[in-house]
Amino acid sequence: LRIRREKELPVYERLGDVRERAVTLGRIADILTARGQVDEALRIRREEQLPVYERLGDVRSRAVTLGKIAGILTARGEVDEALRIRREEELPVYERLGDVRERAVTLGKIADILAARGQVDEALRLHIDEELPVARAMGDIEGIAHIRYSCAMIRLQRGGLGADEAQTIFEELTESFTLARQLGRVDAIGAIGVAYGQVLAAAGQATEGLVVLDQAAEAFAILKQTDHVAQIRALQAKIQERVPA
Repeated sequence: LRIRREKELPVYERLGDVRERAVTLGRIADILTARGQVDEALRIRREEQLPVYERLGDVRSRAVTLGKIAGILTARGEVDEALRIRREEELPVYERLGDVRERAVTLGKIADILAARGQVDEALRLHIDEELPVARAMGDIEGIAHIRYSCAMIRLQRGGLGADEAQTIFEELTESFTLARQLGRVDAIGAIGVAYGQVLAAAGQATEGLVVLDQAAEAFAILKQTDHVAQIRALQAKIQERVPA
């Protein structure tokens, strides 16, 4: 952050390079967001970065910046405005540009907002009919893993294990977890593994579920997220209590 602010940004300002100044401000905003300083990050996006791309007529960079703004608003719970930006300002740009990948990704983010609002049927439709086919066609392994996990979590949210969706949830989490391990993404292994391990245990595959939960705990240990490790160990203890001797 210090380098961006004190070393890099002043150079572009002295050169009068408004585009690179805006790009650097965006990277500063990324760091601030990661540090939890979302108010300042949002101010930079809206007041300093976005107007530059609008003046330059750079519709793609404007759309990307709007997506960043929508992401901050979603995290702050301002989901109505985030949804409006995604649908009315970001998505149409990618459609006009013919950018099928970014259109699909944006639809997936819209689906995430809808799921959080309880509109689970439409959220699932967007993930399955609009986003997943594009990810598969492009061989986007990380995207497929995320989409399949998202779908499983939506189904679980609406009580899928007690309905007709148990097998679908199992298949979605199996593929998602397998791909996460293939990628070596410890954050994904941890998050997906927690859900997958519990689903396996609920389906009567306690031994397999405990193994997956072990892998999730190991992933969180690598990330030094000790609270998650402790929660998983407590969960494993409860599962083991239910396993016949």
